[in-house]
Amino acid sequence: MNKKMQLEPLYDRIVVELSDKQELKSETGLTYTKNMSVANNTTMIGTVVATGNGRLMSDGTIVPLLVKVGDKVIFSKMQGESYNDGSTDYTILSESHVLSILRED
Repeated sequence: MNKKMQLEPLYDRIVVELSDKQELKSETGLTYTKNMSVANNTTMIGTVVATGNGRLMSDGTIVPLLVKVGDKVIFSKMQGESYNDGSTDYTILSESHVLSILRED
């Protein structure tokens, strides 16, 4: 029997499923698609699929994370650790390495 593993990040870590393509919409409604594998691309876009329980402070308290499961985020390509479960690429990184949360208008 093959069990599916579930990633459970610790503290302020998040797991981001990487997007193969980046879609950007202009103010006029045009959609631009950019392949995320381009070597000169310095940022990545992905969807948060798991979060830790919060940032552990020096006094032992835990501060909740701002990033939630389902958020689409931008982060530096050079941050975090890569992980592949055999079919999907993930990056595990600290919430502090997230540059922005992408919100729909």
